[in-house]
Formats: sequence, structure tokens, C-alpha cells
Amino acid sequence: MNIGIDARGIRDGFKGGVGEYTQHITQALSQYSDLHLETLSTGLRQSPGIEGIKDTWVSYPNKVLNLSLKLASQPYIDSLFSKVPDKIWMPNWNITAISPETELILTVHDIAFRILPEVFSRRMRLWHQYIGIDKLLKRANTIIAVSESTKRDLIDIYDINPEKVQVIYSGIDPLFRQAIQQDAIQRVKQRYQLPERYILYLGTIEPRKNIQLLIQSFEKLASKDTDIRLVIAGVNGWLYHQIHTIIDKSPYRDRILRIGFVEVEDKPIVYHLAQIFVYPSLYEGFGFPPLEAMASGTPTIVANNSAFPEIVLDAAYKTSPYDVLELTDIMHTLLTDSNMHAYYTELGLKRSLDFDWNNTGKQVYEILSK
Repeated sequence: MNIGIDARGIRDGFKGGVGEYTQHITQALSQYSDLHLETLSTGLRQSPGIEGIKDTWVSYPNKVLNLSLKLASQPYIDSLFSKVPDKIWMPNWNITAISPETELILTVHDIAFRILPEVFSRRMRLWHQYIGIDKLLKRANTIIAVSESTKRDLIDIYDINPEKVQVIYSGIDPLFRQAIQQDAIQRVKQRYQLPERYILYLGTIEPRKNIQLLIQSFEKLASKDTDIRLVIAGVNGWLYHQIHTIIDKSPYRDRILRIGFVEVEDKPIVYHLAQIFVYPSLYEGFGFPPLEAMASGTPTIVANNSAFPEIVLDAAYKTSPYDVLELTDIMHTLLTDSNMHAYYTELGLKRSLDFDWNNTGKQVYEILSK
């Protein structure tokens, strides 16, 4: 069976959340000999770097192709592959036009743009409108939701038939389960100038991640714990300026470190060296960073909303995403109570084992091979 993987819009060698999701699943699918996989890229030439999988590159600039797809519903995406696919898998939304006889499998990671439009830039809100989400969801033969929470949102907001939506959890990179070498620890500490004791946030710098709550809680904690630092890692997303302004105005700004992008191979150590990891996001369809932190042996705090309760279960401390004092108290407990710290370390490690890319790939394969 010929399977086309729509990798349009994925940049930088399949880095980033959707890019890594696509690459891991494609790698897992490549183990099945009855599937003939081909990825489709546009704009800048790039390769998913997976042996034995053909990558077809279309020279149309993305803007030109998107405009043609939007206004004329041409060309059909399936016609751009070197072999016309029986099914197309889209790992994320995009503007598309597909011939009627080709099946479409669409992955939906979240619909935050509908639930929390105020935390998105005007440009991002217009982009989601431009895609035509309603039409794309209707066209899809099968929708893969990355959590039960996302499935419920699709049903409630877009009135999708529940039988059309299959929940398949994502995995986490095996890199987070490998033994950490001492020389690597020293290299990473020096590279990112990590302090001895720190609370960690790692993710995109944007309002939806609720970093402002973490900063406020840290300020209350820092007045009593003079050694603790807050490390904020990740690249700037949309509307990031307000978060940096909050940090710049903080009375404890000298103890808040912004280390920027962290290389994938360095992430396990950055997580592992942290006393605790905090991810108080206002909404997530799945949420990779908490699982990565748990797999790295770091006690984790998440918000008690969206997909978090089903993903972490009781293996992470859950808190209100609006209560500064509650988060402060939880962080203080995990920093000062060694038994509680060890308890959540053990539970987190155990829960993280349930998320494996090969298992995710197997479930996607079962959909594609029907």
C-alpha cells in the first residue's frame, strides 16, 4: 500500500514538536514492509533523514502552493507524490486539496486556537481561519487525536462523529531513558551556565504556557530560599515580549536565567539536573516536556487541566493554573521534603515508560493498513 506523508511546512530537518512527531512515527512505520512510504516537502529542500523512505520535494514556494490550493483547490496533493498514494497522512493541519478517491488520515494535536484565542497572535488566528479547519476535519476519513482530551474537544466544538476519531498517544524519545555520562553533565552545565539548584521550565516562550504564574510563584519562594534559581529554557513563540517584560521587571530577575534553545541531546541532562520541573500550561493537547522530565528522573508539576490528568495520572503533582500560592506551596514541598521528592521521581519514571514511539507507530500502522 502506498502511503503519502504530507510533511509540508515542517522545517529545520524535522525539528520541533510536530516535526519530531512526524519523524518518530515515520521511523516506526518504516519497519512494516507492506507499506511504501513517501514524504512530501515543499519550499526549502530537506530530508527526514530516514533510510529507505523517499522524500519528494516540490519546488513551489509554500505561499504560491497554498494560494492555489485555497482559491482553486488545485493541484491535488496526491498528484505531487512520485507514486499516487492510496492514503495520505497529515501529521498536522495545513491547506490541502485531495482527490476524492484518496483517503485522508489527519492528526490533531490540539485546538487551543479555539479554546484560548486570546493567547494567540492575530496572525496565528488568521492562519487557522485561512486553513479551513471545519472543511479539513469533514474531509478526513480518520482523525487521530493525541489524547482523550483532544478528542472531547473535537466532538464538543466541531461536532465530529466520535467513531471517526481514534486516540493514539504519542511517545517520548528513547534518548531520555539512556544512562547519563558524567563528562556530558559537565559539558551541558558549562554550555548553558546552569546553576547548582534550579527549578526548570522548558518549552516555547508564549502566554499559553502560563510562565507568568511560575515567575510569580518563584518570587514568593525565592524570598525564603536564597539559593534556588529559575531556569527558563526554550525558543520565543508568539506574544513572547510580555513574558520577557515580566522577567525584566522582577525583583529576582538576577536569579531567573533564560538559556534559550536546548539541543535535543542535551535535554535529558538539563531536565535531570533540575530539582523540579514546572509546566503550568493553560491548555495542552498532549504535552511532551512533562513526560520528558519524568523520564529524566525529575519530579514534575503540571496544571490540572486539558490532557494533563490523563497523561501524567498520579505520577506528577497537579495544581491550579491560576493559584500562585498553591504552586508556591507545592514547589516548596518538593524542594524540602526528600521523601516526597523521591516518591514523585519514582512514579514519574514508571509512568514515562508507557509512552513509546514504536507502540504509537503500531497503532498508526493499524489505521493506515486497513
